[in-house]
Amino acid sequence: MTSPKHVVLIHGTWGTGDAWTEARAAFEARGFVVHTPTLRHHELPFMEGSRHIATLSLRDYTDDLVQFVETLDSPPIVAGLSMGGLLSQLVAARVPHAGVIAGAPAPAAGIWGGYPSTVKVVASHYFQARPWAKPFMPTWDRWAKGVANEHSREFQEEFYAQLKTESGRAYWEMALPWLDKSNASTVDFAAITGPILVLGAQNDRIIHRKIARATARRYPTAKYIEIPHSDHMMFFGQFLSPTMHHVDNWLRENSLNP
Repeated sequence: MTSPKHVVLIHGTWGTGDAWTEARAAFEARGFVVHTPTLRHHELPFMEGSRHIATLSLRDYTDDLVQFVETLDSPPIVAGLSMGGLLSQLVAARVPHAGVIAGAPAPAAGIWGGYPSTVKVVASHYFQARPWAKPFMPTWDRWAKGVANEHSREFQEEFYAQLKTESGRAYWEMALPWLDKSNASTVDFAAITGPILVLGAQNDRIIHRKIARATARRYPTAKYIEIPHSDHMMFFGQFLSPTMHHVDNWLRENSLNP
């Protein structure tokens, strides 16, 4: 297979494509053409976006991303963080791809995600009427204590100011897949034929490292790496360098460098 030249970076909860500045530069420095799509309606101002985002399905996000990937002139490496790590798998199962990088991936259907630290971060969203129709809001405690807990206060504040809301429906589909008749979080693991790298983070509170390990076990040839001391934001700040070190090893092992 011809070495890939495209990398598609899929952001996670509360994010936009613009958040990938550091990681985008890192992949570009390695010779890739990097794409950082923003999920549907996440480009809108906070309050306007929350109304439109609240009821979006993982299927909406996946369909949009599949449509985008199909415009590229060669199969890309599909990479994502958090919910984007799950989306990277959902997309790769439907399109030709050179490889998959799933960073701290949200649990696909059939993978247990109810670890105490995860529940502590997200549970309050579900203790309201019709949570599947309400936006999942980025509160300061959720962000600073549950997502960017190992980063500096300066990083936390700067990043927090850019956050969007997230889909309550998507979070319902991920947390309670047995109630979702559309099977939006169900990954066809067998359809992912390219090499896959799954990254966990030692001090991740929102996506427990055991979720990443369980994800890797679904793929016979997956490589699992855990980033020491990292919180959920492994592609940012002080954790980008060690993360990219392992990405570099995986790229080399699979002849995926441009």
